[in-house]
Amino acid sequence: MDDEAPKRLSIAEKRALAGPLVLSPTEQVRELQVEALRTEGWADAELPEQTRKKLISLRVDPEVLDFFKAQGPGYQTRMNAVLTAYMQVKKEYGQS
Repeated sequence: MDDEAPKRLSIAEKRALAGPLVLSPTEQVRELQVEALRTEGWADAELPEQTRKKLISLRVDPEVLDFFKAQGPGYQTRMNAVLTAYMQVKKEYGQS
């Protein structure tokens, strides 16, 4: 695969981009000065490194898969989020 490929958006990110921009009455959108829109100075900007997910084959119990799929599109992202949370708890408490 090409390492230069852009990161694919998650379901949540796609939904957030597709939804309307809603501001509370106290929020204001400030306008950018024209100078901020010029491309000068951006040529040297470095993008943060994006981590790419690895494609694996994972065997799970049918009821586990059914549970996540029943919640709608993005079930693999949700499964990854659960595994990530588990990993973070294990790391926090010093367990492997």
